[in-house]
Amino acid sequence: MHQTKNISVLLVDDDADLMQYWVAQLEGHFRRVYHASHAYEALEVLHRKHPDVVLSDVELPEMDGATFCQELKQHSAFQSTPVVLYKSGYLTLEDKRMGARSGAERIICKPSTVKEVVQLVEDAYASSQMHRLVGDSRGGDLSVPAPEPVVRNDGGYADYLTRQLGETINQLKKEQQALSTALNRFKDFAECGADFFWETDFDMRLQFVSAGPDNRLFLPTGNFENRLFADFFASHFSEDGLRELEAHMKRGVAFDMTCELNRDRDLRIVRIIGQPFFLATGTFGGFRGTIADITAAQLNSEKLYFAAHHDALTGLLNVRAFESALKNAMQSLQEDEQHILCYLDLDFFKEVNDSVGHRAGDELLIQLADLFRKKVRANDILARIGGDEFAILLRHCGLDQARRLVQELHNSIKTFRFFWEGRTFELGLSIGLVEVNRSSLTVEEVLDFADQACYAAKRSGRNQIHVFGDEEVSGKLVGDAMWLERFHNAVNGDDLVLFVQPIRKTTQRGSRGAWEVLVRMRSEEKLVGPQEFMSVVHRYQLARILDLWVVNRMIEWLGEVAQESGIPGEFYSINISADSLCDKDFKAHVHSRLENAPEVAQHICFEITESTAMENLSNAMQFIDDMHRLGCRFALDDFGTGFSSLAHLKNLPVDYVKLDGLFVRGITDDAVDYGLVKAVTDIAGMMDIKVIAEYVESDAVERKLREIGVDYLQGYHIGHPEMLEMKQRKQAAPA
Repeated sequence: MHQTKNISVLLVDDDADLMQYWVAQLEGHFRRVYHASHAYEALEVLHRKHPDVVLSDVELPEMDGATFCQELKQHSAFQSTPVVLYKSGYLTLEDKRMGARSGAERIICKPSTVKEVVQLVEDAYASSQMHRLVGDSRGGDLSVPAPEPVVRNDGGYADYLTRQLGETINQLKKEQQALSTALNRFKDFAECGADFFWETDFDMRLQFVSAGPDNRLFLPTGNFENRLFADFFASHFSEDGLRELEAHMKRGVAFDMTCELNRDRDLRIVRIIGQPFFLATGTFGGFRGTIADITAAQLNSEKLYFAAHHDALTGLLNVRAFESALKNAMQSLQEDEQHILCYLDLDFFKEVNDSVGHRAGDELLIQLADLFRKKVRANDILARIGGDEFAILLRHCGLDQARRLVQELHNSIKTFRFFWEGRTFELGLSIGLVEVNRSSLTVEEVLDFADQACYAAKRSGRNQIHVFGDEEVSGKLVGDAMWLERFHNAVNGDDLVLFVQPIRKTTQRGSRGAWEVLVRMRSEEKLVGPQEFMSVVHRYQLARILDLWVVNRMIEWLGEVAQESGIPGEFYSINISADSLCDKDFKAHVHSRLENAPEVAQHICFEITESTAMENLSNAMQFIDDMHRLGCRFALDDFGTGFSSLAHLKNLPVDYVKLDGLFVRGITDDAVDYGLVKAVTDIAGMMDIKVIAEYVESDAVERKLREIGVDYLQGYHIGHPEMLEMKQRKQAAPA
C-alpha cells in the first residue's frame, strides 16, 4: 500500500468546481480528503476530523489564508499540523514574508495538476513527521544542547576537550561538503533555467554578471564593476524595456518582465527576473536575477492565444471572442450612447458547397471575410460566428448611419462574383440590425434579437436588410411554432431518419472501422438536415428528447442486427447534448436499456463536444464512468478549439478525440495546423487515446494524416452519409 494512503488532508478553497474535481481525484491517493470553502468551516473540520495536512488558498472570503493559518497555530492541538498556502499569480517577497509570519510550512504558486497536489501533501507530511521525531528525541526542544563538561582530576579533561574539538571539526567538514554540493547543484540548476545571471548593490550598480555556458544572448560580461545596470545594458535592451526595468528597481520589490533585445537581424525576447535581497542587518542589499531567452515560447504563446480567439479559416474573431467584446462594449455604454449589432447570413452559400465542394466554400468565406474587413470602420468589431454567419458591432453608431454603412456592404455583395474552376456564383446577404442601448439586456438576448431580425430578412425573400422591432416577434414565433410542430410530429410519428457516415481505420484501407450516427427529418415529402430544425430544438430545450429517440432506435437496431448476422464494424458514434449529459433520467434510461445487453453496449460510442464536457465536468465524468462500466466508449468532439485542449485530455477518461475539421483541412498548406494535429496525435497516443480526423476531403489530406499517425479518418473523401435501413415500428420510440 502506498504511504499516502495513511494521510488525511484538508483542502480549503472557495472555488467549488475546483474542489469537487480535486476531491474526486485525490480520494484514491489519501486515506481521507476533507474540504472547506472558507476559514471558519475549515477550523470546524480541523476540530472534528484532525487532518494530517492542510492545503489552503490565500485568497479566501471573510478570513484570508494567512490569518487562518495564524489562527490555527494558536491552538496547541494544531501547532504541529503542516499548512501549505498557495495563491494565483507570481509570488512576491512580501508574500513569502507573509507565509513565514503565518507559520505556514510553505507558500507556493497555485498548483494546477493533481500530481502537484499529491507531491505537496507528501512533502509537508514527511517534514512534519521528521519534526515530530526530532522533537521527541530531544524532549521537544529542536536546538542541540551543548555537552556537559566532565571534570576529571587526572588530567583527562584535556583529552575530552581534544575529542570534542575533533568531533566538531569533522562535523564542520561534513557541513562544508554538503554546502559545496548544494552550491554546485544550484549552479547546475540555474544554468539549465537561465542564460545570464546578474547582481546589483543597493544603488543598482552591478556587482556580478555571468553568462551561461554558450552565452546565446551575446550579452557583455566584462568591465561591469560598479556600473549602473541601465547604463551597462543600454545598447542591448529596448528603450521601453529599460524604462520598465528601472521603474521596477526603484520600487525595490521582486519583478518578472519581458523585454526585446536590440538586434539588427532577428527578434529576441528575453525574460528578466529580479529578486531583492537583504543584508544581515535587515537593510536592502540590492537585486539578484536572471535573463533567459523566451523567444520561441513567446511567439508560440501568441499563436495559441490567436488560435483560441480567432476563427481558424478566416482569421476573424470567433463567436466566444465576439460575445466577450460585445459584453464589454455594452457595459461601457453611457446613458446617451448606443451601438448597432449587425447579424449577417449568406444566401445561397449552400449551393456553392454542394455543387463544387467544401474547399470552394472555404475559399469563398476567406474572400468574403477580406471584403467585410475593407468595409467596416477601424473601431468596429467583425467576427465569424457560424458556418456562413458573420456579425459586426458598429460601435457608437446611430441607426441612420448604420443603415448607410450596411447598405454599402449589401451593395458590394450584390456585385460580388465568386469564380471557381470555370464556374461563376452570385450570392446574397440577409442582414438583421438591432440597436444596443444601455439596458438590462444580456449578450444572449441581444444576439437573439439580431438573429430574429436576420430571420425576418430571409423570410422577406432573402438578400434583404431588416431592423429588429416588435412587428417581427410574432413572425418569429410563427416560424418557431411551425418547426416545433414538425419536430414533435416527427418524434411521435417516427418521421426522424438515421444516417451513418463511415469512419475508416488508417490501418485498414479497404474496410470501414466505425460509423457516426446522424439524424434527418421528413418534412413535406423531403428530408431536411439538422441545420433546419436544431436551432428550435436547442432554443426550446428539446435536445434531450431528440437524443433519447436516437439512442433508443440505435439500441433497437444494434440488438436486431446482433441477433441476425452480428454487428458489423467497431463502434457507432452517437452525439449527445449538454442537456442529456446533465439529466439523471436520461442516464438512468440508457443504463437500464444497456445493462443486460453487453453485446450492444460495446458497439456504442457516445460523442460529446469539448466545450460541453468542460462546462459540465462533474456530470461528464460521472456519465463517462457509468457508461464505461457497461462497456460503452466515449469520444471528445470538436477537439482543438479550446485554449487548454491538451490539458483536458488529462482530466477526461475518453477513448477517442475527434480533431476539429478547421485544423484538418489546413494540414497540407499550413505548418501550424500540421503541428497542432501532430502534437495532439502524439500526446493522445501516449495516453492510449485514439485520434479521429474529420473533414477528410482529399487524397492529399488523407496522406498527411496517415503520415502523422492519426488512427481514424472521416469525411466525404472517405464516404458520404448513408441511410440506415431499419424495420418499421408499430409504435414510436419513448421520448
